Amino acid sequence: MIRFFVEFFGAMSLFLAITQLSSNRLNLSVKIYQVQSLFLTLSIFSIGIATGEFELFLSSFLNLLIKVVLIPYFLFRILEKVKIDREVSMYLNITNSLLLSILIVIFSFYITNKIHISGEVIAHQIFPLSIGIILIGSFIMVVRKKAITQIIGFLTIENGILLAGTSLTKGMPMIVEIGVFFDVFIGVLMAGVLAFQIRTTVDSMDTSKLTSLKE
Repeated sequence: MIRFFVEFFGAMSLFLAITQLSSNRLNLSVKIYQVQSLFLTLSIFSIGIATGEFELFLSSFLNLLIKVVLIPYFLFRILEKVKIDREVSMYLNITNSLLLSILIVIFSFYITNKIHISGEVIAHQIFPLSIGIILIGSFIMVVRKKAITQIIGFLTIENGILLAGTSLTKGMPMIVEIGVFFDVFIGVLMAGVLAFQIRTTVDSMDTSKLTSLKE
């Protein structure tokens, strides 16, 4: 039963990563990331129940606090300040992005099918799901121009890595996880401030316009 829940929450996280590609509204993108992080929290909590590892319960609490509450709150505040709600221009339109995301998911299952994972693993299907989330997060960073959506792409990659780490290894040492959570939070704060500075400097959050800056 626990295996079903872990794989279900992992599948929902992948589905929400794909859903990011169908949205051009920045507020909605942040909300999708928030829900994805909530499913990740539930996945870690389920693994904690299965293994009885106290550190996984603490990890799920930190994930809930930082990724479901603090980071989305900070991103919403940035969007309020820059007063931009929609991403109009993209390197690839939504339809083609979604079609390519299907190929990415198929590719993820294909390459992970050839990798043998030894040891006690709670949910074998988590590995291809995690790789799919990581690749789609990378894809978001490539095809989107707005700094906020590129930050969300980075956060999606980090969610995929954490899902794989907790599911396949029953979590990293707590001191390492606290360090990772802290690094991600500080990284998002710095990226948010940078996005705000881009907005005030070039009157846009389009990172492609940074190439027009001159000394």
